[in-house]
Amino acid sequence: MSNQALTNPSQLILRNSSELECKRLLMVGMPADGLAENLIDESIVESIHGLTSDYSVFSTIDSNWQNSEQLTLEFGSALKEASGSYDGALVFLQKSKPLMDFWLDMIHPLLSETGTIWLVGQNGEGIKSWRKKLKERYDCVRNFDNARHCGLIDASEAKKGASVFSVDKYWSEFNLDVNDKELKIHSLPGVFSHGRVDVGTKVLLETLDRVPEGPVLDFGCGAGVISAFMAASQPGNKYTLVDVDALALSSSEATMKLNEVANFEVKATDGLSEVEGSFKMIISNPPFHQGVKTHYAVTEQFLKQTANRLFKGGELRIVANNFLRYELIIQEAFGNCERLVTKDGFTVYKAIKK
Repeated sequence: MSNQALTNPSQLILRNSSELECKRLLMVGMPADGLAENLIDESIVESIHGLTSDYSVFSTIDSNWQNSEQLTLEFGSALKEASGSYDGALVFLQKSKPLMDFWLDMIHPLLSETGTIWLVGQNGEGIKSWRKKLKERYDCVRNFDNARHCGLIDASEAKKGASVFSVDKYWSEFNLDVNDKELKIHSLPGVFSHGRVDVGTKVLLETLDRVPEGPVLDFGCGAGVISAFMAASQPGNKYTLVDVDALALSSSEATMKLNEVANFEVKATDGLSEVEGSFKMIISNPPFHQGVKTHYAVTEQFLKQTANRLFKGGELRIVANNFLRYELIIQEAFGNCERLVTKDGFTVYKAIKK
C-alpha cells in the first residue's frame, strides 16, 4: 500500500474502495497522491488509466506510475482514444463547470453498458449540485457517501444515444479589439477567462504601446491572448508560451495558428521548470488560484527567478489584482519596480534587468 499522503477526496474513495471493484478504471482530474497505487495494491481494480490536464500533477504521478504495467497516464486536454470500454470512471470535481461538462461528455460514451461513474469532491466546491447534472446522462444517480467535508456520488445506467465525443464542438472563438488591433482567440473549457478577454489582461495589453524586438516568454499563457497581441506588432519575435494546464496550451496553439503567427512554441511547465534560454521580455497575467483556494507560491517563485532568465536590459511586465503584493518581490529581485498603471482593480508592474 502506498504511504503517500492522501487528499480528503482520495480518503473518501479509499473508505468506499470495495464499491469501486472493476477491471478497467478510468481516473480523471486526480490529485498527485497515492490513491491509484492503493486501489491496485488492494486488488480493487485490475488496471487504471489516468488523465490529467495539470502538468505539476502529471510530472509527480508519472514518476510513481512508470514501474507499474497496471497504471498508465496521459497529460492532455482530453483522452486520445475516441472509443473504448471502461467498467468504471472516477472523476475528481474541478472548479470550472464548463470543464466538468466537457469531461463528463468525454467519459459518457467510453463507459460499458454496466459501467459506473463516481464523482468525488469537496463540499465547498459544490459537489452536491452535480447530482442533478449527472441525471442528465444517467438513469440511476445517488449520493453515495459524505465524510471529511467531501461528497461521493455514483451514477450508472447511461442514457442511450450518447454521441461520439469530439473536442472540436467545445471550442469557443471570440474577438480581441485593443489598441486598434483585432485578433481572433480560441479557447477550450477550463481555460482562464474562457470565451472572453479578462479585465486584467486587457489592462496589461493597453500598456503595450511598444513591443521590444527579441525572444518573449509568456508565462501562464492561458488562451494565448498576450502573445497573439504582441505578435501583431512584432511578428519576427520568437514567442514561448508556457502553462501548467494542457487545455491552455491547446488553446494558445490554436490562437497563434489562427492569427498566422509563425515563430512560436507552447510548452508545459510547472513554474519555470521546463523553460530554457534567456529572453528580452517576460510577460504575464500570473495565476493565483488553485482549485477554489488562493495559491501564491508558484507566482512568487516565478517572480524571484525572472531576473535570471532575462538578457541585460530585458523587461519583466506583469498585471495583478491590487490586493496582491508582488511589488516588494519584484523590487528585491531586480532592484527596481515601476507601476505603469492602476485601473479597474489591477496594477501593471514593470522591471528592467540592470
